[in-house]
Amino acid sequence: MGVRPARGAVAATALWLVVELGRGGVPWTPAFLASSAGLAWLWTLSAGRPWERFPAATVFFGACVAYLSTFRWHGGDDISNSLIPFALLRHGTLYLDPVADPWLTGKPDFTVVYGGHRLSIFPIAPGLLALPVYFIPILARAPISEAFLHNLSKLSASLITAASAAIFYLAVSRRCSRSWAYCLSALYALGSWAFSVSSQSLWQHGPSQLGAALGLLGLEAGGLAGDLLAGFGWALGVAARPDTVFYFAAAGAFILFHRPNRLRGFLLGSASPLILLACYWLYYTGRLRPPEYAVQQSFFQGFQFRALSGLMISPTRGLLFFFPAAAFGAWAALGRGRNPAGPWLLLACIGTWIFMCFYSAWIGGNTFGPRYFAVAAMVLTYLCADAEDAIRKQGRLLALWCCAVSVSILIHALGGYMTWPGSNGNRYALEALWDWRLHPIVDLWTSSGSLKSLPAVARSLIGFAAIAASGWGAGRLYRALSPK
Repeated sequence: MGVRPARGAVAATALWLVVELGRGGVPWTPAFLASSAGLAWLWTLSAGRPWERFPAATVFFGACVAYLSTFRWHGGDDISNSLIPFALLRHGTLYLDPVADPWLTGKPDFTVVYGGHRLSIFPIAPGLLALPVYFIPILARAPISEAFLHNLSKLSASLITAASAAIFYLAVSRRCSRSWAYCLSALYALGSWAFSVSSQSLWQHGPSQLGAALGLLGLEAGGLAGDLLAGFGWALGVAARPDTVFYFAAAGAFILFHRPNRLRGFLLGSASPLILLACYWLYYTGRLRPPEYAVQQSFFQGFQFRALSGLMISPTRGLLFFFPAAAFGAWAALGRGRNPAGPWLLLACIGTWIFMCFYSAWIGGNTFGPRYFAVAAMVLTYLCADAEDAIRKQGRLLALWCCAVSVSILIHALGGYMTWPGSNGNRYALEALWDWRLHPIVDLWTSSGSLKSLPAVARSLIGFAAIAASGWGAGRLYRALSPK
């Protein structure tokens, strides 16, 4: 494809996207085609080498293509987030009263009441970050339907998460070679919850990962601009999902003890998201605490030892069985002479793990593995940037790394394209915590799994094909990363 045809394809699909947004239609289809056309345009502009001339843009459009290619919405708790832009842009308020019916009627789990008004029970940052996607529907007075809400939620989430992948590439590329940075970006974008959860609907995870990516880039950039960006990014992560505070604190502690000259910029950068968050709390509740505080407080209890093992090594909720590359990230963080921020960030990952052990809903209900570790997966992948030489120079270690990356991508691709196994409520998930049949890969073969409508022979063929594709991917990655 030449430059002009590629540019024409971008323009045509972008126009189609605008039309679908304006009429309340199905915008994720033209968005997928626009992303594909954008990738083709980069290919032609770079003479077939977009990863060299436009690396961050290539990561962004590639991630968009992958996320939107599922052509499905996989949400639930995102409903209030997807309504916030309509409330703000059409009615000038963050109260959900004007847009509650019929979407929030009979669903008390999504809202809390203050002064007779309904507020989202979740942080509002995801809804605010999605505002650009909603401008055209608001201006065109597009009708709100359930399908359109799901489309807007999916499109917003995909764009936010793809942006986090591109920014993540910019951060890790400062610490390693281009090929290794691409490998890490693929691991994060396709082999973590960025693919299976964050990009599929407007959950809190994607926006918190965007903030974390900005925070990592700020730590790497240095200078006043980098300090401001680091503070802003980590604070944005907290505003989007409060448990990101562990990473905010870890970044702040690293700067305080290792780079004290950067502390002022970091604190200044963090001020705007946190001040805006506090203003929202005060204006809408009259208190300096989130509207959902009382509800969330009720979920915390004593330390649960079964959560300690369940969140790490169980087949349905274990980090290591949904993101095996986590072991490499922890090892890299402890290596001497590597990233000085590594031990602090690893401590934040451990803090999140321990914190969730006090949370009565640690199982996650309708979820895909331990999605609470979405930011941890990004951070652990980032830490692997400093292990490049150690991994690539040892054949067996590199082989293990390539297998971990390929298996992670397989697992989260299954989460993106298939239904989530073993997620029918907290009680059922707790009873099935150690049921190996509910791991996404094994689930392909079971008669009660995602492919249960197919004959056993067909399920087996699909399962073996998936494993074979993963093995082929690991082999290709090994050849690409082996020392020449």
